[in-house]
Amino acid sequence: MASAPAAVEAMGVFFDVGAMRLVDDVHLTARAGEVVGILGPNGAGKSTFLKLVSGELVPTSGRILLDGLPIAGTEPISLARRRAVVPQSSQLMFPFTAIEVVMLGSSVPGFVHGGASAEAERVLERVGLIELADRNYTDLSGGERQRVHIARAMCQLATARRLPGETPLLLVDEPTSNLDIGHQRLVLRAIREIAAEGAVVLAVLHDINLAAGYCDLLALMRNGAMIACGPPGDIVRDDLLSQTFGCDLDANTTPSRTPFVLPITRDEAKD
Repeated sequence: MASAPAAVEAMGVFFDVGAMRLVDDVHLTARAGEVVGILGPNGAGKSTFLKLVSGELVPTSGRILLDGLPIAGTEPISLARRRAVVPQSSQLMFPFTAIEVVMLGSSVPGFVHGGASAEAERVLERVGLIELADRNYTDLSGGERQRVHIARAMCQLATARRLPGETPLLLVDEPTSNLDIGHQRLVLRAIREIAAEGAVVLAVLHDINLAAGYCDLLALMRNGAMIACGPPGDIVRDDLLSQTFGCDLDANTTPSRTPFVLPITRDEAKD
């Protein structure tokens, strides 16, 4: 059976700021239904690459395509109905309730406003926040605010009137950084459900084990370059991870064959 056509393609992408190269000849292909975890040490270029895919930044050279068309130069209204972004942090000081913030995701001309309230409730349920729907956003904890913004992005994609052949794209930068383990699982399951409904998801993650458990593909970045990309079983290896993160790591698998990694601490204990 032929594989699905690429929904997102990065082809020889470079991004420079002055004399500094932040993204260095990156290639990536992702298809509808896939969750791609982008991993790497701090300063590897992960967030910058995500901003290039979102259209917030324009590559110095190379191309990024969404359903075969360049993202650079795409009309904002077209991008708004096709891709949603959850950055590392979002500042919002207005006294909106949680559900009002979620509904901001559908406040674009051409979206299905009539069902926005019901959809907002549905996605709040999905991220475990329906009981806080009427709570003031500024009174929420950091982890609760993070889940509100994930729900906002989901509401945006759910209410947009896309044209035939337009693949929804969800971009999330460290979606689990402020969450306890239970809510990490809840959010990543919700992200997987979004992919199962036909979206492609790119997620910057720091927890290698979570990424291996919930992502279809893992992309390793270091110094702006993409070192490797493939299924978790091909990527969660001692050599690749130790090279990427600059420390000794020990990869293994669970009885169900899910790969995981641990830091090597034996020599440190002897010292």
